[in-house]
Amino acid sequence: MSNSNQDNDMDRYFNDPNYRRQKAQERNGDNSKSSSSDNNGIPKKLRRWAGVAAGIIVLAATGFTLYLYQGIPSIDQLENPQTAVASELKSRDGVVLDRYYTENRTHVPIEKISPHVVDALIATEDHRFYNHWGIDMIRTLAIPWHLLNGRIQGGSTLTQQLARNLYKKIGREFSVIRKLREMITAVQIEHNYTKREIIEMYLNTVEFPNSAFGIESAAQTHYGKSASDLTISEAATLVGSLQMVYLYNPRLYPDNAKSRRNTVLFLLNKRGFISDAVYDKLRKEPIVLNYQPPSKAGQENRYFGQYVRQQVDPWLKENGYDLNTDGLTIYTTIDSRLQRYAEQALRTKLDSLQTIYECEWTTGWKQWNQEASLAQCNQAIENGKYMKRLWEKYPSFLREFIRDTDRYKNAFSKYDTDQESVVFDTLMDDSAFVDSVKRAKTRLEAGFVGIDPNNGNVLAWVGGSDYGNVQFDHVYQSRRQAGSTFKPFVYTVAIDNGYKPYHKFSKYPSVFYDRSGDAWKPKDPEVPSGPEMVPLRQALARSLNNVTIRLLPELAGAPGTNKLEELEPAARKIKQMASNLGIDMSNTPAYPSIALGTAEVSLLEMVSAYTTYANQGVHIDPIAVTRIEDKEGNVIKEYHPEYQQEVISPETAYMMVDMMRGVIRGGEDYYGTGVRLRNVYGVRQDVAGKTGTTQNSADNWFISMMPHITMGAWVGGENRMIRFPQNTYIGQGARSALPIVGKFINLASSDPKAPWSYDAFESPPGFVMPQDPDSAESNETGTGRIDW
Repeated sequence: MSNSNQDNDMDRYFNDPNYRRQKAQERNGDNSKSSSSDNNGIPKKLRRWAGVAAGIIVLAATGFTLYLYQGIPSIDQLENPQTAVASELKSRDGVVLDRYYTENRTHVPIEKISPHVVDALIATEDHRFYNHWGIDMIRTLAIPWHLLNGRIQGGSTLTQQLARNLYKKIGREFSVIRKLREMITAVQIEHNYTKREIIEMYLNTVEFPNSAFGIESAAQTHYGKSASDLTISEAATLVGSLQMVYLYNPRLYPDNAKSRRNTVLFLLNKRGFISDAVYDKLRKEPIVLNYQPPSKAGQENRYFGQYVRQQVDPWLKENGYDLNTDGLTIYTTIDSRLQRYAEQALRTKLDSLQTIYECEWTTGWKQWNQEASLAQCNQAIENGKYMKRLWEKYPSFLREFIRDTDRYKNAFSKYDTDQESVVFDTLMDDSAFVDSVKRAKTRLEAGFVGIDPNNGNVLAWVGGSDYGNVQFDHVYQSRRQAGSTFKPFVYTVAIDNGYKPYHKFSKYPSVFYDRSGDAWKPKDPEVPSGPEMVPLRQALARSLNNVTIRLLPELAGAPGTNKLEELEPAARKIKQMASNLGIDMSNTPAYPSIALGTAEVSLLEMVSAYTTYANQGVHIDPIAVTRIEDKEGNVIKEYHPEYQQEVISPETAYMMVDMMRGVIRGGEDYYGTGVRLRNVYGVRQDVAGKTGTTQNSADNWFISMMPHITMGAWVGGENRMIRFPQNTYIGQGARSALPIVGKFINLASSDPKAPWSYDAFESPPGFVMPQDPDSAESNETGTGRIDW
């Protein structure tokens, strides 16, 4: 048809309705014929199956997409990634004392990460990091080529690796599904975060060797420094280890780690981050670590750390915080310098005490001939006679110790017997096992705590010799008989009831009878020489049991009685006084023997009680935590001392301080039981205190007071059966617990940076020390202060 005819036809079509209908009918007729033809042939079936197949493909693709997205993080998870960050326990001067974690991780911003670390990471793991959008297509498409050539080549970008580290639901199995999820998540991360933020998150989440998570923990663990201070070589070593944290562990496999480090240095040079000269120099250097094991870091403070955990955990859980994962910072009252000296003093003295203790039970100990005693002792131990005197005197002890071992408990099933004799015969034949039990069960333990009496702040805390071996805290968990350290409470009741330090009592023992006629007759090991009548001041300084017991009838309101039951009012007064001073006496019966220290107390309670004397009669409960901050530095909880009203008058408190000065400095014609603090350790400042030793020397105590710090130490066996032999040289508070306090004072007072004071105790305003009216001559000044 010509163009002219076509134009005419179109004009007629648009202007003639009948013509349009005719054309429509013609078209319908043609379609009908075609349709009829399809209905009678195969093409229609093909179209039907094609449609079904297309539908299946769409449904499968939709289902597969939904399945993929079930395994990737939600939008909220992408915007708020959660990583477990360790919480830190800090001293008041900012030193980290302990850490709480499931993963040893400390988050740091990228500004506090050495640029050498970032350079090494980019050069090694993803040199096109700044040019891709989460997926490196060049690297990904090259994977099949490398596989065909027998080379395993990873295709994951830093962002993809971060996706695996941040979102555990993606998984780590080798599969196409996992890889697709990882790629989708990587693209979403790139969409939500800047490149700097991605690098920061990566370096804070990735695992390094030796259970260090994040670059800051890795730097502290391997080099004892912050991530900001890492050198090129150190950064290359750590980044290189990421490929295989075990194989390239610089502590376990230094040669492997050096080879891998040099590979990272080569890549740094190849990518232009370091010069040829720097590369040649660094690749020849050995790997030098300053390894700080995460399992040991802060262990010396772990006793205190676990105490703090118990104090803060209830509040944290109630308010939705997790101490192990939320990156909290807990600020404490501990002073790191005093804490360090307390640790040093306890360990140094306990080691020397252990040696003498073992020798006393093996061959005996002669203090005036130490070298010979030690040589004789060591020879006997080498011959298998370790502490032979103990096992001979207490033959049942060894069997009791063995019964406490796992080997004993498992032996019945192992040897298929129900006879204990069979088990013991077998175990006792193993001399190495028996020797290990003897040594483990006869270890001495100790505790030390120092408290500021003015506000209750705990300044130093050592719960034992080694938390790794013994998790039992001897500052607050252990409750042992107080011995003579309890006597000041008896004298406090006496002073509060009008008695004065100069009042005198007989030095000879008393006897009291119960209702059945049985006698109670406590006494001193020996009656001291000198006049019969002894002033209370001297009796406390010399820790005389006989004088202390003679106070009981007076305090009970039954002077001259010999009936035991009539002493009970005095026992109740003493118990109440101890309770007022902060000691839990709920499980202690009010028996007269309480006056000699039969009550079981903790070291923390005793030292806290003594702070009352140093704080002019006001008792403040110990406080260890000042505040808690979240990982952004916001204060979420503050703690304040719970100030109480005075429990004894300032005058009573000062008289007790002055009487306990005599424990250290002695008096005219007598020495106090704590005189070694002055004579051996040279402590000349104003100090008061009290020694304590229980029966069989099982528990040994010393507590001392200064205006700025109250300190206490306990020494004894981890097992209550452990005790010192008769006529022991060190089995008393003055020779076992006092040396720990003395060494601590020496160390702390010699450090000009330590918070140490030489101030003297001050008497209450207007107070005049009571004078003995029968004394013609007095060394007292009458001014209220005793010369010290």
